[in-house]
Amino acid sequence: MKIALFANHKPGVDIASYFASIKNEDQIEALYLPGQDENNDNIIISQSRLNHKNIFTGKEIIKNQDHIKWFKDQKFDAIICVYWPWLLSNEIFESVGITVNFHPALLPINRGWFPHVHSLIDGSKAGVTIHKIEDGADTGAVWAQEEVIVKPTDTAKSLYDTLQLRIVDLFKNNWDAIKSGKCNATFQDESNAIYRPKKAIESLDYIDLEKEMKVKDLLNLLRARSFGNLGFAYIEVEGKKVYLNLRLSEQYKF
Repeated sequence: MKIALFANHKPGVDIASYFASIKNEDQIEALYLPGQDENNDNIIISQSRLNHKNIFTGKEIIKNQDHIKWFKDQKFDAIICVYWPWLLSNEIFESVGITVNFHPALLPINRGWFPHVHSLIDGSKAGVTIHKIEDGADTGAVWAQEEVIVKPTDTAKSLYDTLQLRIVDLFKNNWDAIKSGKCNATFQDESNAIYRPKKAIESLDYIDLEKEMKVKDLLNLLRARSFGNLGFAYIEVEGKKVYLNLRLSEQYKF
């Protein structure tokens, strides 16, 4: 397989490393990086062991008509998008036989942005999906997916990390079947589709101290907006923002 890999974040590192480790089989012939995190991009490059000739950075390169012509001339067998932040044009993804996109949700639930946040807030099922790339965000037929049970102690960071690990394993466990034509992709049920725009979380963070809320709803909001040492939810006290960070454990800890 001659592969064009669009890679980002830790799963992008893991998938680049995976293909570099299976020598004489499937090869990354072109690597695309978003250019938003230089350190992460450099790690992906290192793990891919790819000649720098075919490493491209940024959003605009995949919209440039000269580059699209070059891309089509390469006759790639597969496109694999790992946490790639932008939609690919039809000209690009329709020029190859196999396309795979990584999405950390149980599609068609929580298409779009920050699915782990919404699962924690509203209780929608969490999971991981690899699917075909089609004209639309996370709409393609599903190659494989797996539900991930949200633990009572999960915050946004722990669930995010779990989803990243599970989606890499899901791909590795199914790639051979996908490339060999033994995996039949299934269409998504549009009646269950939920799309989350990027701006949907902007209205979540302010907590009005005068507003009545169920304790359960408040806790779910706080854990959905707690990411490691960061807290995004806040209250206002004497005109100042006070940010809140929730930590949960099954055992008492000092």
